[in-house]
Amino acid sequence: MARSGLSGRLGRIREGQRSLSTGDRETAAPDRRGPSRDSISAALERRAAGKKSEPAEETAAQPPIEGWTQSAPLLLERETVMPIPEYRKGFSVWFPLLFPRIRSSLSESIDADGFDERLTFFDLETTGLSHGAGTVAFMAGVGRLIPGPRGKGRSLRLTQLLLQDYPGEAAFLSRFVELVGNSPVLVSFNGKCFDSQILANRFLMNAMRPRFMAEPTMHLDLLFPSRRLWKNELGSCRLSAVEEGILGILRDDDLPGSEAPDAWFEYVREGERGRLSRIGDHNRDDCVSLARLLYSLDAAIEDAEGRAALVRAMELRAGRDYAAATEFLRPLADSGDETALRMLAIDCEHRLGDYETALGCAERLGDEKRAERIRAKAERNGPR
Repeated sequence: MARSGLSGRLGRIREGQRSLSTGDRETAAPDRRGPSRDSISAALERRAAGKKSEPAEETAAQPPIEGWTQSAPLLLERETVMPIPEYRKGFSVWFPLLFPRIRSSLSESIDADGFDERLTFFDLETTGLSHGAGTVAFMAGVGRLIPGPRGKGRSLRLTQLLLQDYPGEAAFLSRFVELVGNSPVLVSFNGKCFDSQILANRFLMNAMRPRFMAEPTMHLDLLFPSRRLWKNELGSCRLSAVEEGILGILRDDDLPGSEAPDAWFEYVREGERGRLSRIGDHNRDDCVSLARLLYSLDAAIEDAEGRAALVRAMELRAGRDYAAATEFLRPLADSGDETALRMLAIDCEHRLGDYETALGCAERLGDEKRAERIRAKAERNGPR
């Protein structure tokens, strides 16, 4: 039956094909030969004539935003000078400990003249959080330190760039390169994992290879030392949390960076400037916080505040100066820091013979096996 049914359907198809007249087939079937050479030539001539008579349409820029100036087609710019109250003249010898991967080169650099002038604080606002080629940086803040009012301290001179539409990206990137210069010391917050990757993609897409991206450039990403020193204290180490907990900054009317993509697309499509203007203020404040945070980190490591004492102790232990290390570990251990308690127990048991302190640390850690061993050592040897 299956064969019979299939034969029947094939028969009906053949019957339908035979019933079509030649004229019907020409009307129903598409011409698969494609356009003739004459028709192609005629189309090209019409297109050329249209180009001569109708100028190419250019992308119209949206209206400028108050406080920003037009520095190039589809590129706005704004300059602000803000004080940096945490500024310290010179960096402490302990500062490079916060950046272990570049410690040696940083130690050499902070002792050289002009290090402050090379510091380049930057932050981007982008169309998304992906590292892919479709994510574009539409706003950038680039800051350099300058003498403060009446020559006292330092202020941050911040230049912000705003891309008004995609065709202006080459001008945006070129101006960014100009602001960064040839031998910067980059300072960012999570810039190594995100901002730098976005820049690398966009420079590649625009066939640009700036010197600071092509050569090894020192980059101080403040997210990592902030986590190291303050994660236990703050819980979250987002920039807003560090601002509030360490710098004492509470933004009252801040538009979060998560709204930046929508604000920019709204501006490009509709010319709406309100939210984008607030994103500009958010970007400005982020850059100022970078400078303030950098010097706060230096003060913390020099004064051995909180878990900065642990970093100092680890450096002394690496040099086998265990007695000096305990001076930094004891306050942390008294506060209940488990890492400090463990280090202090090890050093006092094995290197300093302070069994009483070692036993106290082991008991506070709940390490009964270690505590039993220390008690046995104390009974057998007594204090050294």
